Amino acid sequence: MRKFLMLTVFAAALTAGAAAPAFAHCDSVDGPVAGAALRALETRNVNLALPYAPAAAEAEISRAFTQAAAVRGQGAEARAIADRWFMETVVRLHRAGEGAPYTGLRPAGTDFGPAIPAAERALATGEAAPLAGLLTHAVQHGMTERLGRARAAQEAPAQPRSAAEVPHARTRVSAEFAFIEYVEGIHQAVKGAAAHGGAEAGH
Repeated sequence: MRKFLMLTVFAAALTAGAAAPAFAHCDSVDGPVAGAALRALETRNVNLALPYAPAAAEAEISRAFTQAAAVRGQGAEARAIADRWFMETVVRLHRAGEGAPYTGLRPAGTDFGPAIPAAERALATGEAAPLAGLLTHAVQHGMTERLGRARAAQEAPAQPRSAAEVPHARTRVSAEFAFIEYVEGIHQAVKGAAAHGGAEAGH
């Protein structure tokens, strides 16, 4: 069971990484995309920012880089504005490449929960065990909580015989569906991650 859960949460994490909402930390000032944009300006090397957006966005990023680099030399205030604008440009194009909307840069230090820092530590150290433990615990907790609510709600009749029983039956149906949909969501994540990995291998 534990091995299954570990495989499930890893696949779910991979799928989330491929989808836009899960990588919302890329919207933050201290996130990897904005950081790469700033390093590109500081080193005068636009190539540092280009990998964070699709190839189709390279021309726009390069134009923005040239403009921002020219403005940066006009004083501290101009430099701050140019830096911010270029970071926003790269993040916006990064999000567009993921098929996600851009809603502006989030402030540095935004709390995105424990999963993203744990994933980043795994990338830095090569150690997957702490991340596996975190994700396995999260999935076990989610399933146990929803299953508990569904089981408790089963005290109500599945088929109400009177109008008075309908609200209780509705609560039961809602709790049961919440559990089933949670499990199905994980299953779909596993299928999606497998398909995504296969496509990458094909390339």
